[in-house]
Amino acid sequence: MSGARDHAMSLTGAAAALLLATAALARDPAPEPDPYAPLMAESRPLPTRWQTDYRGALQLGLAYTGEDNTMFGQYNGLSSGEPSLIGQLQWQDFSAESYWRVSVSDLGLDTREGEVTWGRPDRLRLRLGFDAQQQVRNDSARTPYGGGDTLRLPDAWVSGSTTGKWTALQQALHPFERELTRERISLALETRLSSLWRLYGNFAYEDKHGTADTGAAIYTDASGGDALLLPSPVDFRTAEFDLGLNYDGERLHLDGRLSYSDFDNRDEGLRWQNPYDDFGPAVSYPAGEGQLALAPDNEQTSARLRGQYVFSATTRLQFDGSYAVTSQDQDYLDYTVNSALRVNSPPPRDSYDGEVATGTLHARLLLRPATDLDAELFYRLRDRDYDAPRAGYRYVRGDGGDQPGADFTVYNSSRDLRTQIAGAELAYRLPLRGRLHVEYARELITRRNAAVDETGEDRYTLGYRVQPWPGVSARFELQYGDRAADTYHWDQSYYALLDPGLINATPDNQRYTNHPALSQYHLSNRERRQASADFSYQPDARWSLGLNLSWRDDDFDQSELGLTDSRWQRVHLSASYAASRRITASVYGGYDRYRSDQAGRAFRGGQEKNAFAVYPPLPQASDPGRNWQLQTTDDSFTAGASVQWQVAPTLALSADYSYVDTQSEQDFTTPEGSTLAADDLPRVNTRLHQIELSGSWQLRDDLALQLDYQYYRYRSDDWARQQVGAATVDKLLSFGEGNPNEQIHYVGASVIYRWQ
Repeated sequence: MSGARDHAMSLTGAAAALLLATAALARDPAPEPDPYAPLMAESRPLPTRWQTDYRGALQLGLAYTGEDNTMFGQYNGLSSGEPSLIGQLQWQDFSAESYWRVSVSDLGLDTREGEVTWGRPDRLRLRLGFDAQQQVRNDSARTPYGGGDTLRLPDAWVSGSTTGKWTALQQALHPFERELTRERISLALETRLSSLWRLYGNFAYEDKHGTADTGAAIYTDASGGDALLLPSPVDFRTAEFDLGLNYDGERLHLDGRLSYSDFDNRDEGLRWQNPYDDFGPAVSYPAGEGQLALAPDNEQTSARLRGQYVFSATTRLQFDGSYAVTSQDQDYLDYTVNSALRVNSPPPRDSYDGEVATGTLHARLLLRPATDLDAELFYRLRDRDYDAPRAGYRYVRGDGGDQPGADFTVYNSSRDLRTQIAGAELAYRLPLRGRLHVEYARELITRRNAAVDETGEDRYTLGYRVQPWPGVSARFELQYGDRAADTYHWDQSYYALLDPGLINATPDNQRYTNHPALSQYHLSNRERRQASADFSYQPDARWSLGLNLSWRDDDFDQSELGLTDSRWQRVHLSASYAASRRITASVYGGYDRYRSDQAGRAFRGGQEKNAFAVYPPLPQASDPGRNWQLQTTDDSFTAGASVQWQVAPTLALSADYSYVDTQSEQDFTTPEGSTLAADDLPRVNTRLHQIELSGSWQLRDDLALQLDYQYYRYRSDDWARQQVGAATVDKLLSFGEGNPNEQIHYVGASVIYRWQ
């Protein structure tokens, strides 16, 4: 069953301080990611090979999941407490002229996938694929709303200014399914034009649908609003196409590709009937509504060229460049959905009608100046350039009142960004299979319409790998980074967003959106220190032991408010043992700790917003006595064990156990004499136990019986969900969902048949 261990959360690195003298091995560079790949693409395990010299294999059976769930079956299709079909197929057929391959898995689940391939060896390949994925979420959520992109309340609804006055709420609440299904079909063609040239193309169409959730509010200003959580429809269509040409010469290797994608959202906006009775009859229940714009339609065209040129046996150049243009011209929604509100000025444009051009370049010059010395020069560029007209918008705040005056116009801004990284690396081979490497990199980031125009960071890396004795190897790495930022313009976002009329009417000591002493962490000065160590020991052919340690400290030494420090440690131990050719076992354990320190200041608006006073009585925004500090600590412990036992030539058993325990703490403190009252937030603890047992009995050479069992225990005690109903907060209609508490038993029985 693909994905049946999505929650086993194995931790494979480790934390700490064991590297005071040496530093880590220079690992081979990882392949550069596709800059246009989907950000949340979900990986799948490799397909199981059921046969070696067999042409095909078919697995059929039945499985039963003990009860409905959302954590055990969040991604693997096993969320329903009812019987399901076990269905897997693999088939292949080869001849001198052509070949076929067919694979299908999870036939009885909503996560089924399959692929059919036909080809002619070294000449042509055609592949047709289908892939379905599903995500389910907490099923204890309830809402009084019904409908798709227009949400309505029941006819018997009783309104009020707060949730406590909704006397018909409990009768109106009903559960709803928060499920997302993604179905994708794909077609790929590849043909060899000659010994040097290859042409390929791909087409994919994806349909994503279901129900998600979102937060919304009806309001007139930022001081307060009538908030609620809403079911949000998802009805997306995405089409992708690319065409590529590959050249594979003796010295020159090139791969060029043109791509196009089109995203279509069938729902332009989400409308809901207002359950509150604030803001007058034009906005209140039953006539009043709210509306949110949903993800807009867009399209992207891109080109990519990558390759390498081999100058000699000791010199080669690798490069990867791309350029993409993303455009969006979907029509704007009206300023308000409430027609009774007064709107004198329409939007300045019918649509955003903007483009974003993104260019990337990765280049590496690999050198071997001496037998034991390797060198690398590298350069990376990412450039994002907006082409969008700047305009002023007199939008209606939160559908809560008439259109504001011209002084309340807000303006859009372009966020151009350029990132450049250049550096060099040297690696020298030493005795005892040793390798010492040093690296220097300089990163320069320039921004437009940001609080900081430019940040620059110097990074230094020292690494060492050695095998001092047979069966013993070690890797060490030390890193240091120093990021320096230009002058922090805390008022930039304020002046870029607002109209001069409102700016001039605001006292100059209140003209900011974020407190002047607050630094955004990604724009702040930072010193980073990082270390890691990896040890492995094989005393004999049966035993293998491993120890991994990692540590990182980020010091934002110039930040008064905001994130000031973060620390991360990890330690991980593993061991495997082969008692014989028939029995193998392994165990592992790991511990992670992440801790961060933040500082803030509590203040109200109006006269209290003055952040520049120096003489008492100080307004709140100028008073250090209104400061607070937050220390967040997240701990995670994992452990597991597995055993594989070939009991007899026809009988194989396996067992696997996983344990995860996470704990989160948030501790508040205030300075001595502060007028603030700070309380720590309750601790949040999450635990997972998972057991997997499997047995396979070979009835004859081509027929086997397989039995599977899983036990899954998940529990969380998040205080934000404990005893919190839909109307617990006066000005928030929530889903009232509880903490997951699952105890699931899964049983499967199947027959596997193989044929020649």
